[in-house]
Amino acid sequence: MNPLDQLADIQLPQEVSIWPLAWGWWVSAILVLLILVSIIYGTRLYILNRRAKKAAIAALSAIDLSQKNAISQINIVLKRAVLSYFPEEQVASLHGPQWSAFLTNQLSQKQQQHMQQKIEELVDSLYQQKAEKDPQQAALTAKTWLTSALPPKRKSENVTAMKEAANV
Repeated sequence: MNPLDQLADIQLPQEVSIWPLAWGWWVSAILVLLILVSIIYGTRLYILNRRAKKAAIAALSAIDLSQKNAISQINIVLKRAVLSYFPEEQVASLHGPQWSAFLTNQLSQKQQQHMQQKIEELVDSLYQQKAEKDPQQAALTAKTWLTSALPPKRKSENVTAMKEAANV
């Protein structure tokens, strides 16, 4: 009898399974998932936050500047855009000097110096029988304001103060 016949076949170990994962892989998977969710959420917020601004710029472009009430329509577009970003109870009742002050305060300090006169002329021309402001210039002023002031980078502290000052 051959002594090799008595030997048993080689026993291979079981295949190593991928499951259950080590805790480090679970942590990595959760981190990747959280990063993906935060990127999607941030992108969605970015798009939604600028939707009203894009709609306002499109509405501003659609205004027929040869009409008599073009400046009034420009003001309506500005008011609608502002109401999309600020509380209605604070902004809806603003008009005249308060409205122009609000619009100016939403700009940076450098832009305030440059745009204050133009915004005041735009708002003042709303209350004149024959508008002295060129509708082209008013539309350009409104577009500049929309692109630089919206969405707001800082909360407006002056809105409440202006409203309280108007009630005194």
